[in-house]
Amino acid sequence: MNIVIIGTGYVGLVTGVGLASLGNTVNFIDLDEIKINDLSNKKIIFYEPGLLEYFNDDETFKRMSFSSVYASIEWEEIDIVFVCVQTPNNIETNSVDTKFLESAIKEINNVNNNDLVITVKSTIPPYEIEKVCENVGMDSSKLIFNPEFLREGTAVEDFFKPDRIILGGSDDEKLNKLKELYSDFECEVIKTDSISSQLIKYLANTYLPLRLSFVNEATRLIDYSGGNLGDVLKGVGLDNRIGQHYFRPSPSWGGSCFPKDLVEVNNFYDHEKLNLPLISNIINSNDIHADWTSQNIRDLYKSKQLEGVILIGAAFKEDTDDLRNSPTTEVFKNLKSSIENVIVFDEIINNEDIVKFDYLESLNSPHLFVLMYPVKESTLDRLNKVIEETNSITYIPWSQ
Repeated sequence: MNIVIIGTGYVGLVTGVGLASLGNTVNFIDLDEIKINDLSNKKIIFYEPGLLEYFNDDETFKRMSFSSVYASIEWEEIDIVFVCVQTPNNIETNSVDTKFLESAIKEINNVNNNDLVITVKSTIPPYEIEKVCENVGMDSSKLIFNPEFLREGTAVEDFFKPDRIILGGSDDEKLNKLKELYSDFECEVIKTDSISSQLIKYLANTYLPLRLSFVNEATRLIDYSGGNLGDVLKGVGLDNRIGQHYFRPSPSWGGSCFPKDLVEVNNFYDHEKLNLPLISNIINSNDIHADWTSQNIRDLYKSKQLEGVILIGAAFKEDTDDLRNSPTTEVFKNLKSSIENVIVFDEIINNEDIVKFDYLESLNSPHLFVLMYPVKESTLDRLNKVIEETNSITYIPWSQ
């Protein structure tokens, strides 16, 4: 099929490259001319395992084009357009910022192609998309929703091997056309209405941080009680009703999706008419755990009389360079109020505030090395050598 992808972030680029590798023609649009120029010159500006190999494949690259101008697209030839722009949280209003989505929908509304399947992958509450369509003069029933479930660090694998594909809308002909695009994917395809398709995405992104918050609260209880963290969590997780997947403690959770989507879910309803005590307290639980992690680090640093603290891993989790809502950033801020020498190390991310191995290997005094998440074995071996040579100590918040 002939496809347009609007937005070249994690979702747009991974989706577009994946579709191009499957034989589709993919036209990328992004208003950021620097991004478009980089992509046209085979330069990807973020790290995602496996993406570069697919992107640089000669046959795949031939099927892709990149533009910052909507008018450059021969819209009458396009079968499907995917809207993959960001929908960040507006800090001032504590609600979703729809300006990027509204800009994209406005441009598409001017396209003369009645058969075009306008597909929204961006995460957006049902009541907000109605406002967007009203603002640009579009009938919202023309939209099809196809929420994404790509995890940073495993997004390429998630694209090719999805757990499920969700299609939401009221136009059966266009829903079936989109379903045809996914005909070779081996998973269940759920066709539903627009509201339900978005609720599936939002409630999935509510349950997952709820589960992470549970295991973090359990970690605090196990620590308080003097239990063995590994044994307890394994014993609980072996119950097949619970499972061990996504059941690892952490310094806290973060990222570009969970915090934003949880805020939006709590904006869905009138709190005087609907009481959701679990959902409404997930973020607070996470904040408490970040404080608990920070206090553990302070206590260990002071009791061992160390020279400083080194946080290993700047991103919000392993195998990504995304710093958005990173627990490392939160813990760093907490520690700096009482510890002068706090440093962040990361192999992937290049930033003047982040040190590399040359800094660590120049240390000559004992420090506290905090592993914020699992690292590659080769990295761990090199870290352990520095730790041993400097008589430093390791603290792993997600282990015992």
